Amino acid sequence: MWNNQNPPEFEHDGFPHPQQDGADNTSPDTEQESLDPNLSPEHIKSTKKSLKRIYITLLIIGLLLGGVVSVGVVIALDRMGLTDAPADVEETEMPY
Repeated sequence: MWNNQNPPEFEHDGFPHPQQDGADNTSPDTEQESLDPNLSPEHIKSTKKSLKRIYITLLIIGLLLGGVVSVGVVIALDRMGLTDAPADVEETEMPY
């Protein structure tokens, strides 16, 4: 790859310059845009908006289901008598 007589020149981060190790001279931003055309600002904005809408919808559905389940649990506890006060127990002397 490199010969010992001419070591590669390194940037401040310790990696060789891209043009010296055979890589393209294109910038990462330009390369990324050419790989995925859906990275336009308009597409990103619409994606964020739709994800926000989905998140809020799921949050509302979760809150509604949680409310229904909690009301169901309270009704079930009431029907089984688990919300009533415990019965008083008489104190009797036990013969030893």
